[in-house]
Amino acid sequence: MKIKNSLFILALTAILSVASIASQAQAQFQKGDLLLNAGLGIGYYYAEGLSLNINGEYSITDELGIGPYFAFTQYDHHYAGYDYDYTFMDFGVRGSYHFSELFKINVKELDIYGGAFLGFVVGNYDYDGPGNDYDDPYDGGIRAGIHAGARYFFSNKFAAYGEVGIGLSPLVLGVSFKL
Repeated sequence: MKIKNSLFILALTAILSVASIASQAQAQFQKGDLLLNAGLGIGYYYAEGLSLNINGEYSITDELGIGPYFAFTQYDHHYAGYDYDYTFMDFGVRGSYHFSELFKINVKELDIYGGAFLGFVVGNYDYDGPGNDYDDPYDGGIRAGIHAGARYFFSNKFAAYGEVGIGLSPLVLGVSFKL
């Protein structure tokens, strides 16, 4: 019984602490802000796997941000004696429009955005299996895509975010830091 009470008190303290931090957040996207985002992508444009996604965003206006992005994905597929290993490195520039003002969102901790990116992908392919005549259709090139996401600030400098997109990872979950 004492363990249950201790766990209840610990859980209640954690919830109240997070609520207290969240209530102090004043995170509207403003001109001059610099964000650093790091996330884990689930899936990839060409294949399965996980990707590490890093991007920066500088706010040109209260609604428009632009910055570089980088993503690293490794995908290994093993099936019936066939071993396909892919590595992708994506880099380029992305821009986002922040919709809080347009949609009249009065939750200062919430940042809803969408945008596009343009860049390059460098692919590496390794095949180990019967016959070595498989051509790699993913050798790299120009990459473009779109994204939409939401970011929730727990404090003035820290947020969690989620994005959906076409062109890189279909789903990215991560953290943001306002510098």
